[in-house]
This record gives sequence, C-alpha cells and structure tokens, in this order.
Amino acid sequence: MDGPGVESPTDPEAAFLTLSNDLRLEILLALWEAPGFSLSFAELRKAVGERDSGTFTYHLDELVGHFVGETEAGYELQYPGHRVLDAIQSGVFHQQGRVGPVELDTPCPDCDATLTFAYDADYIGRVGCPDCGERVLEWPFDPGGVADRTPREVAAAFDRRTRLVWACALDSVCPFCAGRVDHEIAVGTTDSGLCIGVLEDLDRYDEYFARDHPAVVSLDCRRCSFYSFVPVGVVLLTRPHVTGELWERGLDIRETPLWSLGFVVDASAVAVRESGQTVAVTVQPPDADPLVALVGTDLSVTLADE
Repeated sequence: MDGPGVESPTDPEAAFLTLSNDLRLEILLALWEAPGFSLSFAELRKAVGERDSGTFTYHLDELVGHFVGETEAGYELQYPGHRVLDAIQSGVFHQQGRVGPVELDTPCPDCDATLTFAYDADYIGRVGCPDCGERVLEWPFDPGGVADRTPREVAAAFDRRTRLVWACALDSVCPFCAGRVDHEIAVGTTDSGLCIGVLEDLDRYDEYFARDHPAVVSLDCRRCSFYSFVPVGVVLLTRPHVTGELWERGLDIRETPLWSLGFVVDASAVAVRESGQTVAVTVQPPDADPLVALVGTDLSVTLADE
C-alpha cells in the first residue's frame, strides 16, 4: 500500500493566478455570504452584478473544480475557497490595526509599574512596561482580531490566540499550514546536550522578547515559513499533571493571562540543569509552595518531587 502523500492538482502559481481577477473573488465572496454557501447560476450572477453572461461563465468555470464545487442546485463554496476568504478576512493583506497602549492588571516583574498591551501596524501584539521598557511578551496577531473588540478584549484575544498557536506548534503540528514542526530546546552555551546552536549567534533571536532566557524551545515547520522561539515554560500549559497540580495549589492556568505567568515570561524562573538534559522551570503559585517542573529534550515534563 502506498504511504500518505499530497496530491497537487494544480501548482501554487496557477492557483494564485486563478484568484487574480476581481470578479472571481466577488464570486467567492457571494457564495460565502449565501445561505449554505450555495447559489444557483442565476442567483450567483445576480449577486456579483455581472451582466455579460459569457464573461461571468468564463470566470466561474476557472474556479470550479477547486475553489467552487458544482452541484445539482448550482454552485457551492469548497474548502479551498473558504481558506482564501479566511485569509482575506484576517486582514493581513490589506488592513492595519492599532490598539492602546491599554493598562493591564499585572505589575511589571522588574519595577512593579503596570504593564500595558499595545498593537501597532507591524502586526505584533506587545505586552511591556512603559516605565522600565521591559518586553514581557510579543507575538504576531492578525488585524482582523481588532475588529468589534474593546482594547481589553483585544488583549484577551491576543492571549488566547497566542496560546493556541504555541500549543499546536509544540505538538509538532504547524498552526498555519498543518505541516510537521520540528522542535528542540536551545540554550545559550555549547556545553549542554540541549544546544542546537549558540543563541547569541542567531540574528533572528536578537530581537526576541525572551532573549534573556537561558533556554527556549525553537520551532521550525518543514513545510512553510513558520519559525520561532517559545519560552520553555509554555510547555507546562498543556500538561494535565502540571496544570492539575497547580490548580490544587490555587493557580488557574487557563484564567491567568500569559503575561501574569512568571514561569512563562520571567527568565529567572528557568534554569538549565548541570546534566544538560533537562531545563528546570519554577512555578510560584500566589499562596502556596513553588513547584519545579523538569522539561526534557523531548519536551516531556516531570515534577521534581515525582
């Protein structure tokens, strides 16, 4: 039996050229807005306002078979068509958003001033300190997430979206193309078995918000351009035996935003063990004893007292 593979009924360049005509995008939008994402030929032609039947038929035929499916009742938006429109609605191709700075309910870990959240035209959400300049958390965010939300709601959405992307990538599934994501723990010295390279020599790491952490997880998708670093503490967020133990100690991981989780954003919570095979992450619940989690090279997590 043949193994799994990817069929390519058309090449990427041809697919993009198919979408290069305004009328074709109008057809996709009309189907997206229709009940059940489906319209008859006459309804679809009326929806896009194209009087010339020949022109309309030609451009519709270019979409049929991949972006649009032909049914007994008419035409239906297919999964690739939905994905095209999803990308458009995200706003990354044609919109820019600006939010804040808006104060958050979290003190700066360095100077105790109040942290703020801001989102600007470079598509990056930023949590930081306006007094000392500490960069607590930064990650890309689509401008579509700004629509119909207050500044505080945008900050909350940024928190949820960032968690989702990180969790998916750490499970070796790219959150953007569904390809395989390779991950390794990288430290800043060549003396450890965890090292994939000296972080100080990587230009892309220079501007990373967690550049002062002694270890991070590198993420690299084999299929698309997704590549990043993630704080080691993020690994704990999806480990039930860790989150359950923290719940018992009074820390609700889900309801606490990322920027309020010291073990995620604070470099002092992370330490590379002398063995060079684990990274110790210390979690300090507000009213309980600290918990130390050991993250291995395969991202397995054990508690220090297990």
